[in-house]
Parts: sequence; structure tokens; C-alpha cells
Amino acid sequence: MATEAFTVRTESDIVHQLDSMAGALDRSRNYLVNQALREYLKTHARQIEKITQGIAAADRGEVIAHKDVIKEMEAIAQPASDDDFFDCVGIWEDRDIDQASIRSKAWPDRRG
Repeated sequence: MATEAFTVRTESDIVHQLDSMAGALDRSRNYLVNQALREYLKTHARQIEKITQGIAAADRGEVIAHKDVIKEMEAIAQPASDDDFFDCVGIWEDRDIDQASIRSKAWPDRRG
């Protein structure tokens, strides 16, 4: 693919962070900037497409009334059951669980 040079002015702090990251990843500043631009453009293209679709739907009258949205949100926000978080308090009581035991089980090959 053909390339084209252009200049970007940015804060020194950003340049230093970019250079630091490039060194850590063994990549060039140019490579990282191109990766960042690709991700930015891809993300924002999707957002713009979704916004455009939403505006077109609204123009066609395909909308949901505010009260219906609120009603749905309230239904979603309701607990799925009568379980209360505080009913679970104490489930680890009388068990040999502490930071050291968790670490030893997660990383059995490490000593410390």
C-alpha cells in the first residue's frame, strides 16, 4: 500500500510516552502511530455508521417512547430474585482462606 508522510504536533509528554512504549515493544514510533490511527478510524467509523442508522430510523418514525424505555430499564434494574447480597456475608467464615493461601493455590510453583 502506498504511504504518505504528514506532520503531527503533539505535547512532549505524549511523544515521550510513545517513544517509551515503542522501545518496550521493540517497534518504531511510526508503527505505533499507524496502529493507533487504524484503531481510531475503525472505532469511529462504526460509531458514525450506528449514529447514521439511528438517525435514519428516527426519520422513518422508528422510535420508542421515553416512558417505555424507562419502564424497560426499571424492569432490568430489578433483582432477578429475592437474594440479597448481605445474605451471602459469612459464606467464607471458618475457612482457611487468606491472601497467602490464595497465592499458593494460584501459583503453586512460586515460593514466597
